[in-house]
Amino acid sequence: MSGRPSAKLRGLRCQEVLPLFDAVFAVAFTLLASSVPEQLLMGIHGVGSLLLAIASFLLNGVTVLLYWFKLRRLLVIARRLNPVQMVLGFASMLTIVVLPKLSALALIYGGGSGNLNAWTPSQGVNVVFLGALFLFDGLCLLFALSLRGHGPRASHTQQELTTAILAQAIGFAALVSLGAMELLFSWFNNQYVLLVPLVLLLEELLVARSFSRSSPRPAMTPTTERPKTVTTATE
Repeated sequence: MSGRPSAKLRGLRCQEVLPLFDAVFAVAFTLLASSVPEQLLMGIHGVGSLLLAIASFLLNGVTVLLYWFKLRRLLVIARRLNPVQMVLGFASMLTIVVLPKLSALALIYGGGSGNLNAWTPSQGVNVVFLGALFLFDGLCLLFALSLRGHGPRASHTQQELTTAILAQAIGFAALVSLGAMELLFSWFNNQYVLLVPLVLLLEELLVARSFSRSSPRPAMTPTTERPKTVTTATE
């Protein structure tokens, strides 16, 4: 018997987890699409309600898509997941399933005033969504931080992971700031739902900008000039 641990004890390869990961996010998109008729029924009360329903669907779709892209990039960087990382990944995937519905409820019913001192039904809806949002984004950040202890990897991959962690930390701090404003100020309620996709887009722009700066430029190959042939006229 060899002293090396078995593959099961070392964890799963990301190729084995990615099909389940994509399937869970497909379920999230399916639940998002199934809620469209319910949201459109709210549009019978006026054009404003109809526009709110359409905006809710679009914003939730962008949010789920960006979270799918962000977490999938981390899975590809990991290449192999240990048991702790698998728990973090599965917990985040379970949270993303309920996040679109909670976001739609916060956007539709969370517009009323309220704060920690004046608790209202709108405040309760917003707090539930904030809890799910912080849980999912925090799990993604913990998952990214856990990848730093993995085995040796290429320098560009390590730099990609460092940049992704920095962008996620900045985005998480921004989401926490928006949540604190919602909890403390009665004039700031469900507006943060509109800002969540913007924060995620800024994260991806930060990562893309860092990659474009650090990507090695192709080396200039010296051009070899062909020797000029001098033709002399023969008399």
